[in-house]
Amino acid sequence: MNKSIMKKWLQSEFKTDVPEDVISIIKDEADIVLDDIDSKRVALIIHRLSEMPWTTQEQIWKELDISQGWLGHLNKMIRNNKFFQHLIIKEGLGRKYWNTMIPYIKNGVNEKVVNYEYQFPLRLALFPGLSCMYYCGFCGRNQKAMYKSDVIKEGNQRFKDIISSMPKYSTLSISGGLEPLTNKGLSEIISHAKSEGVRVPLITNGHMLTPKFLEKNPGIWDLDSLRISLYGTDDDSTYFVTRHKRAYKLVRNNIIEFLKLRNEINPNLKFGLNYIIIPENIDTILPLLDYIIDINSQVTNGRGVDFLTLREDFGSVTEITDDVDKIVEGRKYHLDGFLSEEQRKKLVDIFREFNLKKDNECSDMHVDFGYAMVALGDGILGKPLVRVPGRQMRPSGYPQLSVAVDSLGDVFLYREAGFLDRPGNDKFKAGRITKDKPLEKVISEYIENKVTVNRKDMDCRFMDSYDHLMTLLVNQTESDMKSGIPSPVNIKRDTQEKQISNNWYKD
Repeated sequence: MNKSIMKKWLQSEFKTDVPEDVISIIKDEADIVLDDIDSKRVALIIHRLSEMPWTTQEQIWKELDISQGWLGHLNKMIRNNKFFQHLIIKEGLGRKYWNTMIPYIKNGVNEKVVNYEYQFPLRLALFPGLSCMYYCGFCGRNQKAMYKSDVIKEGNQRFKDIISSMPKYSTLSISGGLEPLTNKGLSEIISHAKSEGVRVPLITNGHMLTPKFLEKNPGIWDLDSLRISLYGTDDDSTYFVTRHKRAYKLVRNNIIEFLKLRNEINPNLKFGLNYIIIPENIDTILPLLDYIIDINSQVTNGRGVDFLTLREDFGSVTEITDDVDKIVEGRKYHLDGFLSEEQRKKLVDIFREFNLKKDNECSDMHVDFGYAMVALGDGILGKPLVRVPGRQMRPSGYPQLSVAVDSLGDVFLYREAGFLDRPGNDKFKAGRITKDKPLEKVISEYIENKVTVNRKDMDCRFMDSYDHLMTLLVNQTESDMKSGIPSPVNIKRDTQEKQISNNWYKD
């Protein structure tokens, strides 16, 4: 009963007026005697961090108007209470954010970023694609740029060398950049990773994933998971995003044939779809489920779609200013921008119907709601996707946490910066890998030299939702280290080498 009452309260809008039943529960569950005032304070700390895990201790003590010392006293009590810990991490609207943050906090890598200490990246993205046949309106790539085919041999060997040098705790993914299936040697890269015991998820638009391609590239079956970025549920909606007339039918057929082959060759390979929700496609979410149900009905030899990830556009090229428009030439079109308050309210109703239909007709499929989508999926409006203005970006990035590497060997601090010849991305290169300078050396020299980037507000376009969250985490770490107040969240260091999660098919 106490848990359900607290969960309901945590999923409501943050207010300084705390209900009497909540105060009573805090008193009952506390390991020490608390009066009404301190019970209220504890409740507010729990609520704030359960919704916004990146809140600093300075922000909390100012918000509560208490001394740093007393906040430290309350934090200690919260930190030692299992019930309070559960509420913060598992029951609030920020639980998806916590899922991402916890492995990094356990590793202590966020502190290494602040202190400019070297560590091999926990998260490594390889961008092997040479080109892309789509012109998606929310994609930040330079739509005129493509790599020459002569980079494949040297670039792919470089990717293999990187994979061989990865520590056990690091996670690998293959995406883009540009469409990864345009690299003729992709199959060999995946198989090499398999031989090294490295799990590999692949993100692709699925355009080239034909039976003929799969026959020529058997290494695809060594993948841990494959996720197709789906851009529509019919010809019109797909063309609107991709500007490719054959995209819908081709990808749909590829998915069906891939699933049939997957069930014969490697049933362990997880397959899923990603769908970015933008103002222009809200009305396609329910048809999306029909699309999946229809595909599953045509795969008669086993499983269909294993998972679906639903994401909100973080605005990589939306809400573009005139100044940026002058820089980014040749774009076919832009999308309107972020979801409005009214559109988010509409999504609450849509997801309610979506969840009912999903549970009835494809209950085995896991639906992974993005950070800001979790609340909407629970039937709660919540808050929009968190974003950090460019001036609050880390002065040197955080290569200990995450980098992206392209076919030229360029190492990018942010994945949205890793697009070939994207205007303004040069300053987010940590360096270039060469025969004499492997990835480890590129990153260690960058960190040792404390290279700083002149950030502008406009530069936030180079960050995706993950990067926004990691920036907030490191900024919080730096602030809390300066304040000297231990966090009320008890996340113990894990010294064992464990690979962080790199899948979307389970929470």
